[in-house]
Amino acid sequence: VRTIWMPEDAPYGYDARVNADLNRLLTSSFTGKRNYMRPLPELMADPEAMKNFGNTVVVWDFHARKPLQTLAVPGAPLEIRWALGPEQDWAFTSTALTSKLWGLFLRKDGTFEAVELAAIGDPAKIPLPVDISLSTDARHLFVSTWNDGTVHVFDVSDPRKPKLIHEKKIGSQVNMVSQSWDGERVYFTSSLLANWDKTGAENEQFLKAFTWDGKALTPTFAIDFAEEKLGRPHIMNFGALAF
Repeated sequence: VRTIWMPEDAPYGYDARVNADLNRLLTSSFTGKRNYMRPLPELMADPEAMKNFGNTVVVWDFHARKPLQTLAVPGAPLEIRWALGPEQDWAFTSTALTSKLWGLFLRKDGTFEAVELAAIGDPAKIPLPVDISLSTDARHLFVSTWNDGTVHVFDVSDPRKPKLIHEKKIGSQVNMVSQSWDGERVYFTSSLLANWDKTGAENEQFLKAFTWDGKALTPTFAIDFAEEKLGRPHIMNFGALAF
């Protein structure tokens, strides 16, 4: 076990995703403990605190654990998802504070470029994109937005020209989104951080499942975690066969 520090020009770390074929690791950026320990409405009303969010994605040599590039991706990029095909050399991320979808593309010289691709919802309303899920065939990208509890589905068959094809309200808040490997089922959970979850009637805590036919999401079942006294559902990890 060893510690590898983030580059000085990218002090905040968050997600880390590897493309083994390319020997490249991408890391996104978030914020420090002082910020995420504060209630979200209070934090977002503090202009100075809002300056302390990450604005970068770092490209690493994965085997050497060496940073190669620091890409400017303003607005707190969170989750990163690589396309999984052997000939596919790009990834997606979304920025929480600016509500943008970004592409991270390999160039002919071996370096990467970060390209702003599309708005997610209405950025003026700060929908706050949190989790993303890319289908195994790299055709559909699901993006959940925290503030409005909505999922936005993009056709990313042409990764540089995403097209919004479906939107659906999942709940008063929604965070994580995961797909089955066959792409026919999509699951959502509700909790972001205990300090940032909504309060009162909007403090829903759930796991909700839907089927996906390539055009629309149809509900199949839901578990009310508050009613079942199961706590706050967050991350989901599914096996390739069981689900």
